[in-house]
Amino acid sequence: MLSEFDDYPFHQIADHFDTAGTGDHRFFDRYWWVAYDRENRAQVNTGLGVYKNMNVLDGFGTVLLGGRQHNVRTSRAWRPNVGRIGAGPLDYIIKEGLKSFRLLLEPNEFGVAFDLAWEAVLPAFDEPHHRRQVGGVLHEDYRRYYQFGKVNGWAEAGGERIEIKDWFGFRDRSFGVRPGVGGPPPPTPPAPATGGRETALISGMAFACEDGTHGSLQIQEDDTGRVVYSGGKVIRREGDNWREATIDRAEVDIPLRPGTLRPAALNFDFTAGGERYELRGTPLSDGFVYQGYGYFNGYRDQKGLGAWRGDGIVEGETYDVSDQANVRDLSGHVTFPAVLPHEYPLAITLNGVPGMADSMVGFTGPHPRYRPQG
Repeated sequence: MLSEFDDYPFHQIADHFDTAGTGDHRFFDRYWWVAYDRENRAQVNTGLGVYKNMNVLDGFGTVLLGGRQHNVRTSRAWRPNVGRIGAGPLDYIIKEGLKSFRLLLEPNEFGVAFDLAWEAVLPAFDEPHHRRQVGGVLHEDYRRYYQFGKVNGWAEAGGERIEIKDWFGFRDRSFGVRPGVGGPPPPTPPAPATGGRETALISGMAFACEDGTHGSLQIQEDDTGRVVYSGGKVIRREGDNWREATIDRAEVDIPLRPGTLRPAALNFDFTAGGERYELRGTPLSDGFVYQGYGYFNGYRDQKGLGAWRGDGIVEGETYDVSDQANVRDLSGHVTFPAVLPHEYPLAITLNGVPGMADSMVGFTGPHPRYRPQG
């Protein structure tokens, strides 16, 4: 389909701008934004994805306040209105690429709204390329970049309005093919009898320190505890320039609160640019639950991100997340498994230098250290 974007000289393939370079239904092009109050009064998360091969744009806006996670999710047909970065009450306005953005969730029936000015304070940087096959079948092939900023504006949830002044901001942009979006993955061969295939732990973060050092790190381990992905970068200022160093030999240790899968800390040791780093992180608050964003079959129809569910969809609810082992949907629509991925704001030190981070911890299968019972 021709659109106004076909007048820009940015085509990547011999087709219209609304066409992906692959026919894989899982192809996605996604935004992710967080804003954390340094005083830990509230948190705001929002994200949006385009799935060209599914003709879907979906997104979410979430506010965490007083142990309650207030969610709004949207979904619409992407074509013909491919120029709008939004759906329903949710809109993103790019003021200047890689620098300045407006994130808007208009008032709606679920009582969740925000108007955020997101301004970059550090340069964006790429994460190492993700590419992995399972049994010879493409499992993931995508790229992601990160950026830190400051956030101003306001947010509302549960009848309370929060003024936002210079909150810690983080965002990522990712695009390509990965599981868990755009419908079910293609069939794959059976797992080996000895395991070693199922992703059991995903842990990582994007971090920024007071001396300007920043970066990202992610580790994935399978159901034998073997590391199947480990990567990231550390970016440090050198004079008027920034130097990037690729992370290698990364290890993670996640002390858990007794009797739970809730992390008491996230501790990473790694090498980058020949220098050894110790990163120590402490969760500042309850974690966001990813189902509220639409991940892990979080929509009411349980089809997951990027699935066609019709046009003009707006839905929402409030979760009680004060007990991370017993998350409750106060509307009664959703029940949760005992094991959930969560997203946490962290206070960190990197070789003793303080900072903040956005982190994700997901126990998604059996693991010899954390879930040996399966």
